[in-house]
Amino acid sequence: MKRIATYKSALPEKFGVPRQSGLAPHLMGRIVFEKEYSDPAAFEGLEEFERLWIIWKFDVKEDDTFRAKVRPPRLGGNTYMGVFATRSPFRPNHLGLTNVKIEAIGKRDDGLMEIVVSGADMTDGTEIYDVKPYLPYADAFPEVKGGFAQKEENINHVLEVNIPDSILDQFTPEEAKGLREILSLDPRPSYQNDPDRIYGLTYAGRNIKFRVSENILTVL
Repeated sequence: MKRIATYKSALPEKFGVPRQSGLAPHLMGRIVFEKEYSDPAAFEGLEEFERLWIIWKFDVKEDDTFRAKVRPPRLGGNTYMGVFATRSPFRPNHLGLTNVKIEAIGKRDDGLMEIVVSGADMTDGTEIYDVKPYLPYADAFPEVKGGFAQKEENINHVLEVNIPDSILDQFTPEEAKGLREILSLDPRPSYQNDPDRIYGLTYAGRNIKFRVSENILTVL
C-alpha cells in the first residue's frame, strides 16, 4: 500500500493521544496529501460531508509478531483479550481506523492539498493509506452491543483538570481546549494510581507535567 497523506498534529508521542477517536472533539489536526494525490479534482464533493473515515498505519515495528491476546488499557492493562476483540496496534497489518470531523478542505501554499480535521486519535507523522466519507445511514448503529468497551466504567472515566492561567496563556484558545480534553481522558496507564508520581506528555511543542490525585489532574 502507498502512503497517500501524513497526519500533522500537536501530539508527537503516543502518550496523551486519546484512546479512541471523537473523545477529544477540539483536538485539531491536518491530513496533508502527497503531491501525487493533491489534485483538487479528487476532493470534489467531499465538502458535502461532515465526517471522514481514515485508514492509517500504527507506529509499531514491522517485525512485531502477531499477538493473539493483548491487554486493553481500559481493562487495567493486566487482563488479556483476543486481539480481534480490541483496537490494539499489534494486529496482522498494523492498520488503524479513525472517524473524524471535517473542519476545512483546501490547498496549501506549497501546492499540497490538506483536510483540517478534529477528534483524531493519531500521533503527528502518522502514515495515511486512504480516506472515505462517513455515511450516517450505513455506518451508524448506536444501539448495538459494544462488548467490554461499552461498559459504563470504561466510557465515563474522566478527570477534573486544573491548569494554571499562566500555562494556558502559552497556547491558542483552540490548543488549550484540546489540551484540557486529552488530559481529562486520563492518559495514564489504568494500572498506575500513584498520587505523588509526576507524568509528562508533549503537546504543541511543550512538555506538560502533571499529577493525579482523587480524580483531579493538576498541571504543574
